[in-house]
Amino acid sequence: MANHVYFNLSLEGLTDEQWDLMFKSQKSTRPHWKEGEPDIEYHELAEVHEQPFMSRVDREYDEEGWISDSYQWYCDNCGAKWVNIEEWENNGYITGYSAWSTPQQMVVNLLEYASNRWKLELTAKMTYEDEFRNFIGIDEFETYEEDGEWYCSFDEDYIDGNELTKMVEEKFDCDCRDDDFQWGDYYKDTDIVPQEWLDDVVYNYFETGELNGAV
Repeated sequence: MANHVYFNLSLEGLTDEQWDLMFKSQKSTRPHWKEGEPDIEYHELAEVHEQPFMSRVDREYDEEGWISDSYQWYCDNCGAKWVNIEEWENNGYITGYSAWSTPQQMVVNLLEYASNRWKLELTAKMTYEDEFRNFIGIDEFETYEEDGEWYCSFDEDYIDGNELTKMVEEKFDCDCRDDDFQWGDYYKDTDIVPQEWLDDVVYNYFETGELNGAV
C-alpha cells in the first residue's frame, strides 16, 4: 500500500468564476445505506487527467478510454503516481492526497494554465505531510510572464522526518527507537504527549514557516 501524502493548497488571484472554470465535476450515485431508499446522489471531481487545468499537457488514451501508461503520465505531469483531490469548491483552496510524493508538478500545471488563460500573475502555497511523517514541507509558487508566455517557479522547503524525530528526542531527552518510548502516552512525569507536541510543532510550521520546537 502506498503512503498517502496529504496536501493543502492555497491560491491567490482568481475570481470565483475563473476558479470554477478550472475544474470538471460530475454527478454520481451510490446505493442508500437503508434498504428501500433511493440512491444517494453526490458531486465528485473528474479524474485529474481530465481536468481543464491539465489541458496543456499531452495525453493519449487506450482502447478502454483510460489514459495510456497512467503511472508514468501521473509521475511526469503531477509528481505522484496518482492524485486524489477531496475539496476544491472554495475559491483558491484545494485539499487532497497523493501516493508517495507531493503533486508538485500538478500545481505547476494548474498555475500555468490559469495564468496563460487569464494573463494573471498568481501565487500559491502548498503544505504537505507524509502520513507517517517521513517528510513534511512547504512549497511556495509564483507565475511570471516571459515573451508572452506564463511560467511557474517555486521554492521548496522539504524537511526529512529524521529531523522531526531528532527534535522529539531533544525535547524529551529520549530515544524514540526505545521499546519503552510511546508516542501516544504522557511522557514520564510530564503532562506532554510526544505525538501531540509534534503535531503542534508541525502545524505551527505550516502556518508560520518556522520549524520551532518551543511550542
